[in-house]
Amino acid sequence: MSEIVNPRPSYGKKMCVSCQADVEDKTAFPIKEDRIIRGLRAIKMRLGIAQMNKLFVCESCVPKHAERRRSFERTMLFASVFAGFVVLLLLYSTISSGRFDAWVVISAFVVALFALLLSLFRYAPAIESGSFQPSKPPPPAPVPEPEEPEERPETAAKKKPAYKPKKKR
Repeated sequence: MSEIVNPRPSYGKKMCVSCQADVEDKTAFPIKEDRIIRGLRAIKMRLGIAQMNKLFVCESCVPKHAERRRSFERTMLFASVFAGFVVLLLLYSTISSGRFDAWVVISAFVVALFALLLSLFRYAPAIESGSFQPSKPPPPAPVPEPEEPEERPETAAKKKPAYKPKKKR
């Protein structure tokens, strides 16, 4: 007789991703459920160790989490550029040598995949876009310039022009 471990994902506590504290009574921002989180949940469900917590970032951890996310994005961008460079370099060397070797092509893609997977060790999930607005103060409102009173026709004729063109010789 077998027992069904987790037939349906029933969500557990509300947990902060950064400090691993319960945020049930705190102001917190939800985490976007992306492929990586869904993949980790699927692996944990298969192993029977999934807690199925709702993931949030508490208000006090937002600046630290935002910095971790920026660092992850920079690392991912660098790894992507590096992987692309390695693939292009190995493919170019194969083509320029005059003989095509399938193992070089396969190894180029394996090395690129390895570089991308290494960058996932710095993973920090994104905060849902509609729930968090950065706490930057709004720009100051433009100050309206005072309107000058309209000139009367008789005073406008008496004024000297601001620019006097020079005569050509």
